[in-house]
Amino acid sequence: MTTYRAGLVGCGRIGTLWETDPPTPVTHAGALAVHPQIQLVAGASRGREHLDRFGKQWGIDALYLDYREMLAQEKLDIVCIATHPGLHRPIVEAAVAAGAKGIFCEKPLALSLEDGDAIVAACKAANCVLSVNHSRRWDPAHLHAKTMIDAGDIGDIVSLFGICQGVKPFPAWVADEEGPLLHDAVHLYDLFGGETQKVMGTALRREHPFPVEDDSHAIFEMSNGLSAVAMVNERSRYFRFEVQIQGTEGVILLSNAGNQVWQGVDRTDRINEQDPRIEWWELETNEFPPVSTTSSIGDAVAELVRCMETGATPSSPGEDGIASLEMVMGVYESQLQGKPVTLPLATRDSALYRLRADGYYQ
Repeated sequence: MTTYRAGLVGCGRIGTLWETDPPTPVTHAGALAVHPQIQLVAGASRGREHLDRFGKQWGIDALYLDYREMLAQEKLDIVCIATHPGLHRPIVEAAVAAGAKGIFCEKPLALSLEDGDAIVAACKAANCVLSVNHSRRWDPAHLHAKTMIDAGDIGDIVSLFGICQGVKPFPAWVADEEGPLLHDAVHLYDLFGGETQKVMGTALRREHPFPVEDDSHAIFEMSNGLSAVAMVNERSRYFRFEVQIQGTEGVILLSNAGNQVWQGVDRTDRINEQDPRIEWWELETNEFPPVSTTSSIGDAVAELVRCMETGATPSSPGEDGIASLEMVMGVYESQLQGKPVTLPLATRDSALYRLRADGYYQ
């Protein structure tokens, strides 16, 4: 059994601070530490306090304030990146140049499509497996929902509707680059799946003083003929994340507040209809099947190792990181132009920065 040397760049919340004792795992460091083929040997972070906490928690002495020094010294096979997304591109490029063969990168993949494209290109050129942490790709409930859909349990898919509210650690959060679209909605947009052809959306700042949006609504038209509607904001005290998959025969709701299935049932007898050609169907609530409680991030890292060994493609490759990022940039672009925009976008820079230059979020 091959053993892989791994290092973490970014020792903040999702990097290591949120980990349980013993690890369940819920962080990058925890997922690396529990895998039987991985040796977590080093960490890098810009702040000494978090770096020292990482070293103490995992018994690691190879601690670096500069990730480039870590990559040069440690001969890492796997690099996990849990930093601010604006740093993802230079870290990925340095990691593959240092010989890394597997990279697990936090979402969003980057702050611009230009950087996202460069990240994917660098990994392809180096034959390095790149997996992006769209965490619900490995979540047992979401995986089971896909099995139900593929089996035709709710008929043909008609449309998708998603809500993403209050996800960041409000009110302590400070957002200079990532509003709820970049920080949170990439998860929701990723679940919509399919190739997005057109988007009409808003990205407005209603109340918070940050130079980003805090409220957004969007409609996406997909290449598979579906439409998806998303409501995203950072205006509620509570956390709410859910997606409804509407089918011809029923509905699946995947929600942090509890998953549900509604099945269409014939209720024509309730309306006393005399014409036999007329039907009246309603939705009836069914139990969502019980699923396992495995760790999504643990499964993602385990999959990364398998892909490194077999050449398979991960569940959330770099191209999908670009896809969810492009949907966000499409919403920004639609806000800027005041009309629907077609994807893929010809301009690969940050539409958020162009909104700011046009006077938004001042």
